[in-house]
Amino acid sequence: MTYRINDLDVPEDNPFQYDSLDRRPVVEFLSELIGRLNGPFVMALDSPWGSGKTTLVRMLIADLQRKEFQCVYFNAWKVDYITDPLVALVSSIDRIDLGGDEAANNFRSRLKTVKKVTTLLAKRWVMAAIKASTLGALDLEKEYEAIASELTANTVGDIVDAFNQEIELLEKFRAELEAAVKQLPNVGKKANLVFFIDELDRCRPTFAIKLLERIKHLFDIQNIVFVLSIDKQQLEAITAAVYGSGINAPEYLRRFIDLEYGIPAVHPERYTEALIERFELTPVFAKRKDQGAVYDEENFVEFFTMLADAVGLSLRARERCITRLRVVMDQTPANHDLDPILVALLIVLRSNKPDLFSRVVSGEASAETVMEYLYSLPNGEEFRTGRAGIIIDAYLIVSDPNHDRRQKRMAQLNKEATGSKLPEVQQHASDLLDMIGNLKDGFRGEIRLVSVAKKIDLAAMVKPQ
Repeated sequence: MTYRINDLDVPEDNPFQYDSLDRRPVVEFLSELIGRLNGPFVMALDSPWGSGKTTLVRMLIADLQRKEFQCVYFNAWKVDYITDPLVALVSSIDRIDLGGDEAANNFRSRLKTVKKVTTLLAKRWVMAAIKASTLGALDLEKEYEAIASELTANTVGDIVDAFNQEIELLEKFRAELEAAVKQLPNVGKKANLVFFIDELDRCRPTFAIKLLERIKHLFDIQNIVFVLSIDKQQLEAITAAVYGSGINAPEYLRRFIDLEYGIPAVHPERYTEALIERFELTPVFAKRKDQGAVYDEENFVEFFTMLADAVGLSLRARERCITRLRVVMDQTPANHDLDPILVALLIVLRSNKPDLFSRVVSGEASAETVMEYLYSLPNGEEFRTGRAGIIIDAYLIVSDPNHDRRQKRMAQLNKEATGSKLPEVQQHASDLLDMIGNLKDGFRGEIRLVSVAKKIDLAAMVKPQ
């Protein structure tokens, strides 16, 4: 049983082997674009959190590496607990292995100096921060006192000297790093070092801003290209959290980013199909098909995708929904009705509108309440006038746990179908009554909303991280 899917495998020799979402054209376009850039350069790949950026970046890295680019992957969120991102950035470069020839040794020698300068800079900034925050009141241990006296200043003259020393250190850092990167062509690599920064928008606000500042002020050197994987809207919110709501966040971020690329959205139905396959549900649906449930998979894919699009579920949220579908299907024997359209609706409501889900299950909310919610969505008109809305409404009426309300609604529909003076109302009622009849004739048992909802509620307790 699969209740959590692992990261998509991206083979180094064939990055697109499992590219079920057809990301190859985007990746190849970005790969060619990066190949034409001359560092220093910062590119931002922008799309909402949970939309599959990390998988696309892994494919892009693999494609670039096949073309002999040296790439560095840096997950900013995993290290945002440290004080200064510079240390983690240099550590990522330090893990590059170019072999053992003269150029590789030269690279390592230059990088050794970069690491020493990084250590001095980090100590200077830490001690300066301590001095600033304590105003000299902190009783430091002797070894830290020695560092403090060396790297911080107490007089105006000392401050100027300290500033000049820091400038020298920064120049040394950039010169040695640039010299190290220039060794790449001598070991058979392309000239540019391509540095990928992922999950930046999930970091602590101060860490994220400091990371951007380090990139701008310390890594703005020849032959280094940064690719930032971001949700720009979230990054703008982070900027405002650090500098206040009065800041022009988009303009501020332009200081750090030379080019933005909005990643196209994936094909939603194809993504649902890919999730079903990765959760190993394809053979489960096939077994149900053998038992006569011929259209369960197709119906679930169509209605889940439509509803998830309508309420704006992220790719991560859709993945959690399919986790719940997996649990529901494990609880439903192949010879029992799955009610896939009802399952799709309730899974989406449980994920996106849990209060409405609870009211529906308890019998407080009617089918009309749910349909009014669907009509109110940005693309809700398709539910009001299209076939999908008729089907969902029919399912809700047939499975309504409130018998009296169900009978009253049926009487109302019969009255509208035969006596309404408005042709559109009459047609809608007739279509809805026909669909209700089809549902009653086409199922082996009664459609029970509460029993389906209980399975979904249990499945909701399974919370993959």
